[in-house]
Amino acid sequence: MSITKAGLEKRQRQDDSGFFQGNILVLAISSGIGSLGGFVGVYSSKYFVQIGGNLLTVGLLASAASLIQFFTLSIGGFLADYYGRRKVIVFAALSGAFFPLFYAFVQDWRVFGALTLLATIGTIANPATHAIMADSIPPEKRTRGIASLQVVSTLPSAMSPLIGGWLIQNYGLENGFRIACIYAAVFTFVSAIPIFVLLKETLHLKVVKNPDFPLRDALFGFAKPSAYPQPSSLKALMLSYALVMLANGAVSQYYIFYATGVAGLTEFEWGSVVGLQLLLASVLKIPGGWLSDRVGKRKIMIISLLTTVPMILLFTLSRSLIQVMVAALLLVAVGIYYAPAYEALQADLTPRQMRGRTTSLWLMVGAVSAAIGAPVGGYAFQTFGPAVPFYIFAIAELVAMLLLILMAEEPKTKET
Repeated sequence: MSITKAGLEKRQRQDDSGFFQGNILVLAISSGIGSLGGFVGVYSSKYFVQIGGNLLTVGLLASAASLIQFFTLSIGGFLADYYGRRKVIVFAALSGAFFPLFYAFVQDWRVFGALTLLATIGTIANPATHAIMADSIPPEKRTRGIASLQVVSTLPSAMSPLIGGWLIQNYGLENGFRIACIYAAVFTFVSAIPIFVLLKETLHLKVVKNPDFPLRDALFGFAKPSAYPQPSSLKALMLSYALVMLANGAVSQYYIFYATGVAGLTEFEWGSVVGLQLLLASVLKIPGGWLSDRVGKRKIMIISLLTTVPMILLFTLSRSLIQVMVAALLLVAVGIYYAPAYEALQADLTPRQMRGRTTSLWLMVGAVSAAIGAPVGGYAFQTFGPAVPFYIFAIAELVAMLLLILMAEEPKTKET
């Protein structure tokens, strides 16, 4: 490596040694503002059923959205490494501001589903966003940095489910959801402003220009063995993550149906539970990141996966607000450490120049797994009983844990 490049790398690490400055601060501000409109996602599946869908179509819609993400994420990883991170993030931020507003005027489940699928174009920026985060945080502080950013950017969302639940309780599910969508559109538009004005490119160490690759390579280049020279630990890590995403895909759309249909909660009470979950996650995530950097990311991930199993089973036994709240908070308390530790460990294993495409592959693997899990969960909920998707979750988490124990290791030298 040339002296100039080494100096650039050293200076960039020094400039980015504080978590909340430069691009990290911009992402935190933008995400924090956008998360204020998060109540739309909490109640969207319930609204979808209200206007004519059913539990199986909820799962099929989530599956179709995940499959579309498979291709948008592939393109996004290609663009992030060859055209730069900033351009694709700005595009997604500006275009994503319109979809919540569209939702406010939709009264047919088929149109709502079509808009949901179209909105997945915003995921094209996910590889670039994760890459720019990893680029901007020193390796020795990576888990803490990622966890800190996630906390600051999502902390305002703890109030969102309460606001959405209050609107639904006072205006009804349909009108309340539509009003919530209008508010969400405003927050989403405002959140795009700091991205557009302040975000800086981090791919300094190579000339970013139009490569001589056709669109086919952008879509399917990940399939070439030479495109991703990955260590075996990274492959095991991604396979474990695929199982975790399948587990979450099987239950994520159905928590609200279990809580309101089996445990007897109102939508507002469920919103209160979700808000407390988000608040607790914010409190625990930074200490968890510090612990991961000290104890080891792999160890923390294994413990997190193991302890989620009894908590999800406890949730299926809940039949009151207090029981649901206790189970849901315990589930967050043990499960919140997996995601930042995973992302940091993957960054440790991935060279900077491959980070966008490797992140793309990681997210694509997750999209396919979620696409499988969502309809499986919906079918199991409708056909075999409302607790069955949560049993599927428990089994998948245990298998993911075994993969980490048997096949994954932390690198002796971390990538910068």
